[in-house]
Amino acid sequence: MRFAIAIVAAWSSGVVASEAAPQFMAGDWCAVSGEMRFEERWTDAAGGRMYAVARSFKGAELTGFEFLRIEAANGSLAYIAQPGGKPPTTFALSERAEQRVVFSNPQHDYPQRIEYWRDGSGLHARVSGTPRPGEAPQQFDFQPGRCESASQVDEATPGKTMADVLEASVAADWRRPDPARTLYLELPGGRVVIELAPDFAPRHVANILKLARGGYYDGLAILRVQDNFVVQWGDPNAAEEAARKPLPEGGQLTLAAEFTRPDSQDLQFVALPDADGYAPQTGFSAGFPVARDPATGRAWMTHCYGTLGVGRDNDVNSGGGTELYVVSGHAPRQLDRNITVAGRVLQGMELLSSLPRGTGPLGFYEKPGQRVPIVHLRVAADVPAKERANIEVLRTDTATFTALVESRRNRRDDWYKQPAGHIDVCSVPVPVRPRM
Repeated sequence: MRFAIAIVAAWSSGVVASEAAPQFMAGDWCAVSGEMRFEERWTDAAGGRMYAVARSFKGAELTGFEFLRIEAANGSLAYIAQPGGKPPTTFALSERAEQRVVFSNPQHDYPQRIEYWRDGSGLHARVSGTPRPGEAPQQFDFQPGRCESASQVDEATPGKTMADVLEASVAADWRRPDPARTLYLELPGGRVVIELAPDFAPRHVANILKLARGGYYDGLAILRVQDNFVVQWGDPNAAEEAARKPLPEGGQLTLAAEFTRPDSQDLQFVALPDADGYAPQTGFSAGFPVARDPATGRAWMTHCYGTLGVGRDNDVNSGGGTELYVVSGHAPRQLDRNITVAGRVLQGMELLSSLPRGTGPLGFYEKPGQRVPIVHLRVAADVPAKERANIEVLRTDTATFTALVESRRNRRDDWYKQPAGHIDVCSVPVPVRPRM
């Protein structure tokens, strides 16, 4: 017997379990992947048991269903699932934490392991095992609430605009950027605020912070502005060892590449509902646009407008942060997993995107006088509080952000006549506003 959608464990009737039922799973849950919708409806743990019905749809077509329950077995928990109403299969509890359960059955063909956990972005389920050809681990990222039917999605009924969503937001939907990992790029035209991503590139972020605190970037210049691509800055004399600017104490010229990171439980991932051409799954993590591949267990930041990357040569380990760039054109997603990504611009992107284009190859400025000087690049935590950017950013792990994604995915405001029903990770805005 084989089954593909996520399911949960069961205990035998009349047996007392030493473990409490995983109440964190209770409720209605929906996961969307391309044309597919997966839903699970879990009862609470009253009486020490939980029951659920799981269904999968492609458009309006029902493609599968399962009856699920959780109850006691041998003093612990076990998993019992009936895909398509077939005879039950049992999986025993093998791991347990406060917001996580894992059930295993090594004798089953596939899957052999079923894991559920819950975090700020919702309920997640992963099924895996020793796959047969064509079978790979599957992950389902559920959002609270029941799935919309295909007819509901297609109905041209009024919906919330992004302005409506933001107007209805509450203080808890917003966060203040951490000054310890925020940079202020001070240019003659004003300030660019950049948020760093140590969860994805910890060594590079630490080195960039060290370089900034040592004054390395001060007095360098924007050297390259390539139309519809990137704005890049660094040392004009970097190629000449005798003339290049010395690094501050502890600063590194090169570091081992950090193109990807483990797709582990500490990665708070909020999945988008639509398919992506560059990755099996895309979404957001702590405000950053990211992608991941459950089959390889890796995740990475995507190259969207405003992304901060670390320049390198052909050697993957030839970058370290002395040369940085910001994406200023249409998302060059072909760069994903080929360059270390260290953050993104929160405010002041217009100061970079409006710079004169370089006339040399790849948009480099050909004459020193064309270069834009960097006045300072400082860590926000080192700037007096009254001089800091007083801004807040919409959190990406809230129901408000989920509603914002839907407002952009299916535009219902007066100007739009045909909702797209699809959104790309680089088309989802993460709003920034003056701190209230």
